[in-house]
Amino acid sequence: MLRGLASVAAATGAGPLLAGEAAGRDGRDAAFDPTRHGFGFRNWGRATRYFDPVPAPERAWFRDRVRDGWREAARETLGLRPGDLPPVLVDAVATQLRTAVEQGAGTNGHCYGMVLTAQRYFDRPDAIPVDKRSASEIAHPTEPAASGEPAVYHEIVDRQVEQVTRFRSWLARRALLHPSWIDQAAVLRDVRAVVRETGTASVILFDGSLTAHQVLVHDVTEVDGGVRLGLYDPNLSARTHERRRPTLEFVAESEGPRMVPYDGFTGLLFTRYDQIDRATDRGRVGPFDHLRVAPERVREALFPVVQVTADDAAVDVYLTDPAGEPVRRLAGRSTARELGRTPRIGTCFGADPGEYSVTVAAREACEYTLRTVVADRAGALLDASGTERIGADEVSRCTITVPENGGDATVDHRRIGPGGDDPEAADTDGSDARTAVGAAGGVAAGVLGTRAYDRFRST
Repeated sequence: MLRGLASVAAATGAGPLLAGEAAGRDGRDAAFDPTRHGFGFRNWGRATRYFDPVPAPERAWFRDRVRDGWREAARETLGLRPGDLPPVLVDAVATQLRTAVEQGAGTNGHCYGMVLTAQRYFDRPDAIPVDKRSASEIAHPTEPAASGEPAVYHEIVDRQVEQVTRFRSWLARRALLHPSWIDQAAVLRDVRAVVRETGTASVILFDGSLTAHQVLVHDVTEVDGGVRLGLYDPNLSARTHERRRPTLEFVAESEGPRMVPYDGFTGLLFTRYDQIDRATDRGRVGPFDHLRVAPERVREALFPVVQVTADDAAVDVYLTDPAGEPVRRLAGRSTARELGRTPRIGTCFGADPGEYSVTVAAREACEYTLRTVVADRAGALLDASGTERIGADEVSRCTITVPENGGDATVDHRRIGPGGDDPEAADTDGSDARTAVGAAGGVAAGVLGTRAYDRFRST
């Protein structure tokens, strides 16, 4: 038996899982069947957008979400009080969240929302807002309800936004930049417990490039010392599941469970702690139930924050850290990076001291504004913005210097012109980890409102 995997079967005091064992639901409906309880349509992206993108809430809504909506969970999980954070830091996190919604949750690739909505309709068939007996009978997300409104579509979008903006889920996704932090045996233990108790568990799949996807686990079976998870994959319609039954497998290895790649994904994360709370009696379940690191280490990986934004999708922006590594982001395969008020955004959480290189390459002539922020719990070290006219194929670069021990951060800008060296692509944009969520941004013309401060370091 692989290390820790025995706890998966032992969760809730049950014996080994048997092949084909149905997840008990206290005598309620039959087990989740993707051919019946999955949607009759598949996940959609740019090529199959049903109507114009849903506008994201204003930035003030996201600021309130961070400052007030995260208050209790942030204090209990991390000893952090969002209401005490400086406005510039709250604004940076709010900007990152808003871009995640605009470019992912509100536009393309609704896997989170589809999984959570299908899960709800399975648990409560009476909640289906259209005249259908199950999700599989819903042929497209905009099928009108009695009111004429596309109620299914709106619920999918709302649940997608909710998942993106939950504090504990947001915090857990930072671990995707540090896969070694994740205890896969602990994750599997709780997936098994939730499936046994409720019939389903919504989980995140990820890979080394920080691409992520959400699926629904509806069956857990022991196989040759490992574990096989039966899946509902929203990228497949209910009918497709009739001829293709997706599964996810973990095999026994000395270091612990190893996930067999599924559609290129190599890791599993379970961030619906509300589901775990209901299925177990441990109490106060959170990200650290699945991590091998202490809260202090995670706090260090959050502050300070370096953020750059550009307001025109005609430029591509590449951000690298002091070690020369691209600042990357967690994104879906259908993320629409051209959308949003700041379509080019890069956010580096837990920024190390040193020089950050920002390269802006124009695909067409435009005038764009870049804002650069360096902030910590003490306030803003740098808040710089500038507007620049750039020609097609021109390249601009700037260097942001984050000091080692206090003092002002600085930004130095230079124009390279047409034919400059091609920048190394950095996949930065809108939703997660030590790096970010967004697409990196721009060129700053001046330093505004900088001040010295002592760099916060958790102990």
